[in-house]
Amino acid sequence: MSTRGYGEDKTNTDSAELIEIEGDLDTDLEIPDRGNILIISKDQSYLTHGIHKFPAKFFPELPRYLIQKYSEVGQSVLDPMCGSGTVVLEAILNNRVGIGIDIDSIARLITKVKTTPIDNETLKNAVDSLNQQIVLLSKSDEYTPSLPEFHYRDNWFRPFVLKELAIIKDSIKSIGQSHQISNWNDVSDFFHVVMSSIIRDVSNADPHCTRTVLRKKVTKKISPGDTLERFSQRLDRQSEEMKKFSQVVNELQVKNVILPTSTALETGLDAGSIDLAVTSPPYINAVDYPRTHQLEMYWLGLLGDGPLSKVKRKYIGTETVYKDEYRELKVSGLNTLDPVLKQIFKRDPRRAFITYKFFDDMKSQFQEMMRVLKPGSRYCVTIGNNLIREVRVRSHEILVEIAESSVGFELEKQFFSKLIRHFIRIPRKERMQGEWVLIFRKPS
Repeated sequence: MSTRGYGEDKTNTDSAELIEIEGDLDTDLEIPDRGNILIISKDQSYLTHGIHKFPAKFFPELPRYLIQKYSEVGQSVLDPMCGSGTVVLEAILNNRVGIGIDIDSIARLITKVKTTPIDNETLKNAVDSLNQQIVLLSKSDEYTPSLPEFHYRDNWFRPFVLKELAIIKDSIKSIGQSHQISNWNDVSDFFHVVMSSIIRDVSNADPHCTRTVLRKKVTKKISPGDTLERFSQRLDRQSEEMKKFSQVVNELQVKNVILPTSTALETGLDAGSIDLAVTSPPYINAVDYPRTHQLEMYWLGLLGDGPLSKVKRKYIGTETVYKDEYRELKVSGLNTLDPVLKQIFKRDPRRAFITYKFFDDMKSQFQEMMRVLKPGSRYCVTIGNNLIREVRVRSHEILVEIAESSVGFELEKQFFSKLIRHFIRIPRKERMQGEWVLIFRKPS
């Protein structure tokens, strides 16, 4: 067990010199332990990186640096909680085998589309056919739209928006049935992700909130025809990016992408098979991923017939818990976590259990990474700290104690990556100033 003082306040990096990097980080750069960096990203929409919005996305430059620094060409890079696939895409762009796992169905779809090249001629012909079919349906007096059924649908969308989204969806289905398009599944997934990328914008939901909510004071200016126009613009833009991506992939030595249908806790991967793992876990009490993407998932048919709460309960960091689980205080035996749990429990027993469960799940996740990583390889984890019921939760310190004392990883280095903008409405005191990047090493 490490002798590190877990009770110390290690979040203050004001005394450390700020290293400001614009664009790529040079792999020769040795970021000091407990150093302070600020990345000014230039590549958030590079190639297919910008195909779909996703909460708490990596700047591509950070995983690119970690991949180049801690792995070699041809080796495997795993993101066990891959979100929208930034790490997986950067892995293949750097001639590594990209492996991405996520329990979230829309995350898996976005990752698959971002990392699957489509022949330019095939895509161009399919786009032309899709545009023609959209025009045909939009002008037809006999067309009856196929609308998905879900709670409060007519509150989330205006009638003309519903019809225009249905035109897009029905047009995609129609050309798949009536045209001979090679690799149709890949093309269809691409079209559906582009469609999904505009759904939040044309809904009545607050565009500045991570959760999908209606606000009386937020009234969007959406006119008939806007939905079809936005889709057309996004389709043109993303088709061009897909063309560029496919050209880049053609020049790569390694083109392997593996997207297992498994979870971060049970990856299904062979023991000792992974050369590097890089991830950003979900944050406690921060982003409710199923609720954030519920409108998109309803339209894409990704939620099934069950309630949203049933889906949410499977996530690490879930807020869907039962009363019997938090009647009594749960403790972990961790020096960094148990005092925090006791403070939160006094104010909110439910939040205390949510916090406990997150770190208990993360312990299992670290154990799985210890199993699948090769000896001497690294696990790079990016995590932000939280404020829960006015109690500061130093998540990075807790994860370090879990990884070292409970699982057996060695902490090689940690540094702080500052954030420069906040695009979403979060109370100022709850905003994260940045994220800790933890570099763990599996003993040889």
